[in-house]
Amino acid sequence: IDAISLRMKRKPVISDNPAMIDTVTDINNNKGLMHSYAEKKGMKDSNFTSVTVFEVDNFSKSNRVFSQDFTQAILKKIAFTMTLHEQATDVIAITDYNQFTLVFSRASKEQLFKDMEIIRQSISELKFRTPEKESVQITVTGGLVIKPNNTNLEESIRQAKEVLEHAKSTGRNKISQLSDVAHKHF
Repeated sequence: IDAISLRMKRKPVISDNPAMIDTVTDINNNKGLMHSYAEKKGMKDSNFTSVTVFEVDNFSKSNRVFSQDFTQAILKKIAFTMTLHEQATDVIAITDYNQFTLVFSRASKEQLFKDMEIIRQSISELKFRTPEKESVQITVTGGLVIKPNNTNLEESIRQAKEVLEHAKSTGRNKISQLSDVAHKHF
């Protein structure tokens, strides 16, 4: 109930432009991400902004484990779960077949990481059943960077994807940050 009332209080405004919305998940697509970010970036100047790229584990264009309908149902549920944690200044988008990009703004870096960790955990606790009634656990792995004010969004997304690759190479169902990618030059 708390999540629902929170959501009603701070329901973000999603563009009415269908070209900016992903038809499966009803959240921003790449174009919508850039548009929404441009609209919202001045809203909380004193806050820290993180860019996190989450990838659905074991779920890729080349590894199509489930039917298209089931895959879409999973992506919808993941997107919905992410939006439960969204505040007015945040932007959530599906930016690839199995990737979501979240641009969140919070008062502290710790809060940003904590919110991403809660989202990751929430997704791992979702219950899915295949059409054959088998239980399936879906997890996501993330790469999080704190976006400096003088860095554009595209550059921060590129860095977050590099951190994501590091996270995937060291396991799944976790979030890595730049500090975890030790001795790697960006």
